[in-house]
Amino acid sequence: MALKHVVVGVVFGVVFGVVFGMIALLGASAAHAGWVIEESNITTRPKGEPGPAEPATTRISQGRMRITQPSTITVQDQVKQRFTIFVTDRNTYWSGTVDEYVAEIGADRHPAKPSANVTKKEQKNAAPAKRPRKSPLDVANLPKITIRKFDEHAKIAGYDTTLYQIDSNGKRFQEIWMTDAINMKDDLDPKRYNEYQLKLSAMMRGAAAPSFNALYRSPEYLTLMQSGFPLKTTVYHIAGSYTREVRSITKADVSDGDFELPSTAQQTSLNDLFGPPPSK
Repeated sequence: MALKHVVVGVVFGVVFGVVFGMIALLGASAAHAGWVIEESNITTRPKGEPGPAEPATTRISQGRMRITQPSTITVQDQVKQRFTIFVTDRNTYWSGTVDEYVAEIGADRHPAKPSANVTKKEQKNAAPAKRPRKSPLDVANLPKITIRKFDEHAKIAGYDTTLYQIDSNGKRFQEIWMTDAINMKDDLDPKRYNEYQLKLSAMMRGAAAPSFNALYRSPEYLTLMQSGFPLKTTVYHIAGSYTREVRSITKADVSDGDFELPSTAQQTSLNDLFGPPPSK
């Protein structure tokens, strides 16, 4: 399984693709007002061939976001600036501050210089050394983000929405269907969310990385996110597109236990979390 940048994204991404809805370790967990979102995510290839829809459930409360997908659960705590990702089939997780996550993602791994007293077998089994890696982005030359509103409307998850298109240096980057009928600022502050996603995107690579970093810095985009909530987002990139669409969104009591780890989970490094499964 390749290590993926997890965002969740702009409220997808933008990505969305995020613990844990397990039982609290000590007694009943306190519940707080929040939101539960059921959504589907579809990846489309360059020739327009859509992949299978992947379900996801997002629970939001008090600046915390938990995203449950078929193989992973991710939790973003935007108040404490922490990030956790749990691989369900391995029962392993990584958890730390956002800065620690970015540092580990941005660490080059290279073989340490072998000692004359180390055997070839010991060299082979030795863990790779790490060295800090600078961000691949040239912040001074990020693309220009522009946002256009269209007179196109659709009913999504029972809400009226309006279409907005986000261009990066004049090219279509995202389409967002916004509703102004949902306000979850008390649970998910748009400014804090953007700042959090910007940190996660610092070590992002690929053709879309500059556009995402420019997006999270855009005052115009922040204003749009403060005006309501995106119920459908499509991100266009060189390999095709990715669509996140909300199927239902409801106010609900969200337990503190939803953001806790299962007691049996084993902590590991990010490299091992998504690396080859351990040999038996």
